[in-house]
Amino acid sequence: MTVRLKLALITGLCLLNLSSCLFVSVETESGQVEAAFARAREDVMALTFNPAMAEKPEKFKMLIYDPEEGQLVRISLPLWLVRTGIRQTDLARGQEFEFDSKAFNQAIQQLPQGLVAEIWTEREKMLWWLE
Repeated sequence: MTVRLKLALITGLCLLNLSSCLFVSVETESGQVEAAFARAREDVMALTFNPAMAEKPEKFKMLIYDPEEGQLVRISLPLWLVRTGIRQTDLARGQEFEFDSKAFNQAIQQLPQGLVAEIWTEREKMLWWLE
């Protein structure tokens, strides 16, 4: 790990600690997984299809379930932190990674509140949205 990346991670952790802006919840009760996804989907669809709620998004939220671990993870990040993290990752890794972070950064700045992606595989279930 490069010095620049270590410094970025330490700075990020300090900012998170000071601002308490990151929310991560890990739940292990697998019986509530489908209900949690159904509630989250309803909230996301209300944001997506309600023009009265067309405010500029401030948070990037994720709901992720890994059946192998039996864990449901909820993550909420402010968009400024996501954009900063993407820029820092670009600086740290160079050009060897095939992720168009500039396009992703641009997209999350221009997208309205609502659904970003819903991914269902045999291994995991994910729901990403802007709020």
